[in-house]
Amino acid sequence: MNRVVYRTEYYAVEENGQKEIVVIDRIPDSAAVVAVHQGCLLLVCQHREAVNEITWELPGGTVKPGEERTLAVKRELEEEAGVQCKDLSYMGSAYPMASLANRNVYFYFTDDLKVSESRESNQEEDEDVRAVWVPLRDVYRRIKEGGRMDAMVGHGLLLSKLHGFLAID
Repeated sequence: MNRVVYRTEYYAVEENGQKEIVVIDRIPDSAAVVAVHQGCLLLVCQHREAVNEITWELPGGTVKPGEERTLAVKRELEEEAGVQCKDLSYMGSAYPMASLANRNVYFYFTDDLKVSESRESNQEEDEDVRAVWVPLRDVYRRIKEGGRMDAMVGHGLLLSKLHGFLAID
């Protein structure tokens, strides 16, 4: 059991048995969606300070206290990409970085999308997110070649394959 050195609502600094300092993020649950339209996957691009790069990620975000996960996914789709959806299929959840954070990500799939021609997002003021539709074959190729993208993209695609929503060719 680690000794707590400092704790806030969002992270803890602890000392383990080997006297090493460990920082643990305490992050609320989030939800992400594999959204497919006409053979393309919806991805969002944004700069991430931790890696100092623009990353490709699945649309999604934090589930607000008391909010249903499906409503969080629909809200994030509309905020980040200006896309609406009706039906979502739950595929499972995962801890993307269990060694550093307690965040649990819930994954959904949809191909029941209303894509506006303008594709304008409704981002919050502090967000700088760009939505892109990428052909699935290009996403698979980028993952296979080690292209830099958020690991949850691969996990979401694997779940989509295992649930029979997508073929990987």
